[in-house]
Amino acid sequence: MVQHSELRIKGTLPKSMITAVEIAAAELVVAFVLFIVLKRSARRLHRSRRIHIDAFKLKRRHAEIELEVFGSREVVHAIRGYAKEHHVGIDVATLQAKKYLREILPKFNLLAYYRVGAPIARAIMYFLYWAVVDRTPIEEFNKRAPKGAVVVYLINHRSNADYVLVAHMLFKFISLSYAVGEWARVWPLNHLFKWFGAYFIRRRYREPLYHTILSKFVQTITKNGVTQGVFLEGGLTRDGAFQRPKVGMLDYIVTAKRDPEFTAPLYLIPTAINYDRVLEDRSLVDELRGREDRSSRSQKLFTTLEFLFKNTLRPFFKRYKRYGYAVVTFGTPVSVDDFIRDHPQVLSEAFGMRKEHLQKLAEKVMVEISNAFPVTPVTAVARLFANAAGEPLEEEAIIAALDSWRRTSSQSKWMLREKAAAEVWEIGRGVLQLRGLIETTPDGRWRWRPGEELLRDYYANALLTFDEVKRRGWPERKARGDGIAAHAVSAGNETGQAV
Repeated sequence: MVQHSELRIKGTLPKSMITAVEIAAAELVVAFVLFIVLKRSARRLHRSRRIHIDAFKLKRRHAEIELEVFGSREVVHAIRGYAKEHHVGIDVATLQAKKYLREILPKFNLLAYYRVGAPIARAIMYFLYWAVVDRTPIEEFNKRAPKGAVVVYLINHRSNADYVLVAHMLFKFISLSYAVGEWARVWPLNHLFKWFGAYFIRRRYREPLYHTILSKFVQTITKNGVTQGVFLEGGLTRDGAFQRPKVGMLDYIVTAKRDPEFTAPLYLIPTAINYDRVLEDRSLVDELRGREDRSSRSQKLFTTLEFLFKNTLRPFFKRYKRYGYAVVTFGTPVSVDDFIRDHPQVLSEAFGMRKEHLQKLAEKVMVEISNAFPVTPVTAVARLFANAAGEPLEEEAIIAALDSWRRTSSQSKWMLREKAAAEVWEIGRGVLQLRGLIETTPDGRWRWRPGEELLRDYYANALLTFDEVKRRGWPERKARGDGIAAHAVSAGNETGQAV
């Protein structure tokens, strides 16, 4: 009876419903097969190119990380301190500590990184910029570096596109684990970044337990050889110049050397980034004026997606042009072991004793970033107009000044495919005209558009050296008017450069 009733029920099902079920089942099978094929393809790519992937980024190593973090004396003391301060039990404090650690931990996914993330990063960079990287210093370092050396890339921070740019430029060699701020903790970016090996950090969050967990996590992955990317300035530059370096993350990395079992050499790789157009430049300049950006993370994500959508339509209306260059270069690697040998107090228990030496190390890295900082056409042209202090310039004078500067400055900073000054001016002029930032005067000369001086100074300040910025000082987030331009001009004159 049961079998007959089942047959009757099945026989009464509409054919359309049966077809829909069959289609859904077929789609699941296809999706599963596609997943397996792509995963195997990602593994073949990884093996064929011998790309270095750190095991401690993988989810299966989370238990080992948790064991090492919660087995440390510092974390035990921090949990007790949290319980006492918040009047809760040790079990509640421990749960909070585990919550912090889960929030931080990456979930690196080989398929997501190489078959999703890498193609997307390549497409975005190709769509927006001419992306250039000088890989020679990295290749030379890899040849002479001691076996088992641990490497951390310390990067200047100009745009949120930095994450995509550096990962795209280095994915053939390594997969970087980035320290990512709160801006990316919004769905679906939070999952994507964790799949790509990033770990989240809360900036300006003062809870001692959180920072103890974060420091122990960073020390653990550093000791276990995870290749990290850290933005030494801590946030985006508002006036275009180098920022004062932050020592918090650097402290966590360096103090990993307290462990006597961590004998592998530790190197810091200074990494310099520059753009012809920073996507967030106007909002950053507005913050410098004092008009703080109060939009939420979801609003910022919507604005970014809207920008990409609008620019996706540009090719269909024959308005497609790239925003110039995005360039990555590398400075001379800094040996942490050598620095510790010369400054043993950098490993002191008291942060007050370490801070001065950490600052010296951070500034040493920033000087190396400054020495390797690449010139782009827009920043070079903006420097010319900033030094002209609002006066129009003849095209011949612009080209002559660019040619003189290029011949007298370090060749390592010029990574452009254009070799002649006239070609550099043509690229810079095209990008600036596309944005309506420069215009011709009635007598045929060129001038920066009135009212856009802060953007001019933003790009001109990018070419100030770190030492020049340090002498000048770091501006507060308020209206600076022509003061920033004056600093750029005076710094350029101090160095006697043609621009």
